[in-house]
Amino acid sequence: MASYDVVVLGGGPAGSAAALALMQVRPELRVALVEASSFERPRIGETLAPGGRQLLEGLGVWQRVRGCALESFATSAVWGSDERHDNEFLFSARGNAWHVERSAFDAALADCAAASGVAVHLRTRFVASLRRAGGRWELVLARSGGGTPANAGEPFACDASVVIDATGRNACFASRQGAGRIVDDRLCGLVMTFRAPRAADPATLVEAAEDGWWYSAAIPSERIVAAWMSDADLIRRAGLKEATRWIARLETSRETSARLAGCTPETSVSVWSARSQRLARIAGDRWLAVGDAASAFDPLSSAGILKALYTGKVGAFAVLDLLGGNPRGFERYRTHVAAEYAAYLTTRTWFYDQERRWPHAPFWSRRQVPAPAAAARG
Repeated sequence: MASYDVVVLGGGPAGSAAALALMQVRPELRVALVEASSFERPRIGETLAPGGRQLLEGLGVWQRVRGCALESFATSAVWGSDERHDNEFLFSARGNAWHVERSAFDAALADCAAASGVAVHLRTRFVASLRRAGGRWELVLARSGGGTPANAGEPFACDASVVIDATGRNACFASRQGAGRIVDDRLCGLVMTFRAPRAADPATLVEAAEDGWWYSAAIPSERIVAAWMSDADLIRRAGLKEATRWIARLETSRETSARLAGCTPETSVSVWSARSQRLARIAGDRWLAVGDAASAFDPLSSAGILKALYTGKVGAFAVLDLLGGNPRGFERYRTHVAAEYAAYLTTRTWFYDQERRWPHAPFWSRRQVPAPAAAARG
């Protein structure tokens, strides 16, 4: 049975950042990165917000992943009025944003982790865990098929001193330890990818509508990702999982439909959870969660990849403290993630409160602070 100091479950940006940070500080550690896929399927969450490049440079991997990214110089929004407002990053101290092709980006980060000495296990999923005498974790894993050896699918075991859960919103390991979720909305994204006839405007575009909002962003290889964001019950009621209805809804928009004019759909509609949520218990006995496993933000924040990289790195530092005999790093990490999420909720409410054109529409009324009675009376 393989034995590790740290096993990181999940090979997205948070997991790879955690593994890279561990090896950067203590290259003698035995670290494993376990990823259920081989990055062959499309992934969403393509915006690397300003500051992301600096984090990747700090991890020593920016030049390795630069080819997966398209620089974005601005964001545009039709929000709160019918006018389009542009916000350029020209004067941002943290530089421009970037749009990445997520599957390629995540694969490149995992390759960087492997090059640093991390044992990377692709097509391998977490099955179960057992706490052994002495405090170490025994993990049961299983390899999937797809051209792997004849024993593919058979479980095998490894052990670790510490486990980092970077398995995304499902928080597979933390959930098995009894950590519940605090969920603050029902937001979902219905996503399609389009082939553009020419290089597209790299700006992110957000456009509000009566029962949700549109998001679109150019990614490398002359493609555009577009998503309809609304609550799960409203999506079901409108039947928008069907491509024809999704396209029909798109045609009711002004800026987003104009942006996609002449583009060819490359994918069917895929459904992704975009709920604002966090774990009630972000860390436990010799384990902690990072990235979306710890807390997940509304895509309106454009913070997903940046937060994943940051919490992966900070979570790794907490693990290094623990391995060095100082358990207080875990408590500091728990406090930090909880405070960050509370601040995010305040900011999210403020942004949704700027859109007052449909005050009685369910989507908006669920997110907005009711106007004071005096103001309502005029």
